[in-house]
Amino acid sequence: MAIKGHQTDGLYFADDVIQRGCRFIVADRYIDLPDHVGLLVVKDPGKTAALFAEYIYDFPHESQTMIGVTGTNGKTTVSTMIHNLSMALGKKSAYLGTNGFMINEDHIVSANTTPETTRLHKRLREAHENDTEVFTMEVSSHGLKLGRTFGVNFDIAIFTNLTQDHLDFHNSMDEYGHIKGLLFSQLGQDVKKHKYVVLNNDDKWSEVYKDMTPFETISYGMDSTADFYPTEIEGSLEGFNFTLNTPEGRFKVNSPFVGEYNIQNLMCAIISEWLQGYEFERILEAVPAMKPVDGRLEVLDPSLPVNIIIDFAHTPDALRKVINTVQPFVSGKLTCLIGMTGERDYSKGAEMGEIATLADYAIFTPDNPANDDPAMLVKLLEEGAVHDNFTSFTDREEGIIHAVNNAEPGDTIILACKGREPYQIVEDYVKMPHRDDLIALDAAYRKYRSEEYVDGSSKI
Repeated sequence: MAIKGHQTDGLYFADDVIQRGCRFIVADRYIDLPDHVGLLVVKDPGKTAALFAEYIYDFPHESQTMIGVTGTNGKTTVSTMIHNLSMALGKKSAYLGTNGFMINEDHIVSANTTPETTRLHKRLREAHENDTEVFTMEVSSHGLKLGRTFGVNFDIAIFTNLTQDHLDFHNSMDEYGHIKGLLFSQLGQDVKKHKYVVLNNDDKWSEVYKDMTPFETISYGMDSTADFYPTEIEGSLEGFNFTLNTPEGRFKVNSPFVGEYNIQNLMCAIISEWLQGYEFERILEAVPAMKPVDGRLEVLDPSLPVNIIIDFAHTPDALRKVINTVQPFVSGKLTCLIGMTGERDYSKGAEMGEIATLADYAIFTPDNPANDDPAMLVKLLEEGAVHDNFTSFTDREEGIIHAVNNAEPGDTIILACKGREPYQIVEDYVKMPHRDDLIALDAAYRKYRSEEYVDGSSKI
């Protein structure tokens, strides 16, 4: 299936796949091929690939409750929460997204948030063969625009929020928002099927998406205008507790997740289980035992004398929420380290730098610089700084080590933008191994536990 992508064209690899044994090619235009290789020319090879994949893998989504989560921020957290909550309720579950592919506890790393259509259907088949009952996946705007989700029959579609991101790929925020809306419009028109749309009442785009689907919509938000909303919120870096107001009454929630935005994310997960027929009492009994989401407001080794927090926040809105969540619990100095991604939306750089300097001390680094000059990326962040108490590094690892070595007991460090992403994309798109969390822990153990530290493996 020769699909034309954002950076390359499948037909460029025709000779290679023929040498590997391919005997039939589907493409969007004619190309000279050897006599023993067939060619089918179609308008959209991506849609044709989805159709082929459906039949080859025998419609694997039909045996599972399919849940799609879209939005700028929160996709990974919501999807992982649903996956973990489903397992806690005794169901066999699969997850697919930024943090990889999981069938119950088994984990495989993935390259894309939403894989291309044939690989996606293969994952669905693998889950089906393992008797999973629910399959939760992140649905990116790239995946929707490029047709990667063609043919997937979602039962529940969830919207988290829409803020500035990916404007290197989309022409405007309006285009970005309407592409996200494809998830809700593609639920179809067969109202004999039980399908639901879960919308963030605090985001204006929900009104647009509400009009895009014929199916029932359920809203969640932070005030009483939503169907689901919290009151009596109490929190710390160990978790937030609150009262959940629902159409069926009020329920106390003891949550291990930190931050008001994680209350919203958790409400999405709770609603998704309720829509599948579970009673609130049973759902909420499982919440306190839920595992933290890797790389999302994750506190590393709480026994250390400094708080080291990693988070995937790489948009202005997400970074502001992380800092605002952490600041009330900071007893010493707050340090925020952020990176600027190469070959992406440069327009958010200054705003990211401004938000990072809400902390007492900011550190600027590149993040996945690709073919961009790391010094140029750092400069974009520096232009937004509102105070001079910052420093910059063109090597992210050096910046992380500096953040730890510069901290004193009682201080808090936020390492933003990467979470547990295991690589840095450098020149020529080479992926070099890199983990914010392991670098930070290594530096912290050397500083605070040198007498216990051997080679890092015993602690990390």
